[in-house]
Amino acid sequence: MEKFAAVRGAVQIAEDNEKSISFGTVALFKEIIEQNKFAESSLISIIISQTKDLTAMNAATALRKAAGVDQIPLFCVQECETANAMPRVVRFLIHVVIDQQGPVSHVYLHGAEKLRPDHQAVTG
Repeated sequence: MEKFAAVRGAVQIAEDNEKSISFGTVALFKEIIEQNKFAESSLISIIISQTKDLTAMNAATALRKAAGVDQIPLFCVQECETANAMPRVVRFLIHVVIDQQGPVSHVYLHGAEKLRPDHQAVTG
C-alpha cells in the first residue's frame, strides 16, 4: 500500500528579480529532494506561493525552466498578506508518494528558518 506525505519548505529571496527568484526557488526544491531522498517520479504535485512583493517572475515558471521540472503539476499562488509578514518569500507544499518510515524533512532556507522555529531548520 502506498503512503503519501506533504512536505513544506520556504526560502527568502534576496531581491525581486528573475535571477534571485530562480536561484532561491531551485535551491529550495533541490534541498527538499536531497534531504528526503525523493525520486522526482514520486512527486505528485507542488503548490507554490510567493509574497506580493515578488513580481519579477512566477516561481513555478522559474522551477520549470531552471530545474527542468516539467512532468510534475505546479500551481503558483500569491501568499495572503498579513501584518509583519516576512518579505520576499517563496513557499512550497509538495505532495509525494513515500516508501520511508518516519517523518519527512521540512526545509527552510536563506532566512526563512525564522518562519518555523519548531521545525528542524536548514540554514543556507
